[in-house]
Amino acid sequence: MKKVFICLLSLSCISLLYGYTDKQSMPVSKSVLCETDNIEILRQVVDPAKDEYDIDVVALWLRDKNTGKETKLLQTTRPDWRYWHMSDSKNFYPVSYDSLFVASRAYIYNSDPLQIIVEGSPDFRNEFSYFIDIADKKARQIPADGGYMGSTEEGYMVFRSYRYVSDPDIAGRYTLLQVFDENGVLVDSLDLEHIILQKYRDNEM
Repeated sequence: MKKVFICLLSLSCISLLYGYTDKQSMPVSKSVLCETDNIEILRQVVDPAKDEYDIDVVALWLRDKNTGKETKLLQTTRPDWRYWHMSDSKNFYPVSYDSLFVASRAYIYNSDPLQIIVEGSPDFRNEFSYFIDIADKKARQIPADGGYMGSTEEGYMVFRSYRYVSDPDIAGRYTLLQVFDENGVLVDSLDLEHIILQKYRDNEM
């Protein structure tokens, strides 16, 4: 009786082990971030966040709707810092294609050649935005911390940022809109700090 019990227990353990292995080997599903009539940009979580202070490592895939073929575009990497830094550059600046921190959202800026905007928040506060040329495998970071807002009628990219009011007597932030061309050059901006400053002066009168 004892031997039979041990045998059944072993089979049960083996069954559980195989079940666990199968579950672990199941492919992680992909979600669609953006698409055109012919292609989709897919997002796949490769390594989930370890805790509330961590972020997912994700992969982006290109799917051809006509053939169903999927091609891996890139994979993010976790930052090794615990502070926030934003470049003071006025234009897009190059970063390593293999060292992007986030890819929570994506937008197709140009289909041919394929150029996409990818962004997300690695510090749970500020948006990091990247302009990526897929064919050349080149990435540039946008000097903005509020995310992509869309394109103008002229095809310029509009990004939002926030800045802190310069007057120490006034608490709070104000909005800065930045307009970039296809080369990543800042062509115009809209600074709304003057509105807050004027309201403060009016209230003092």
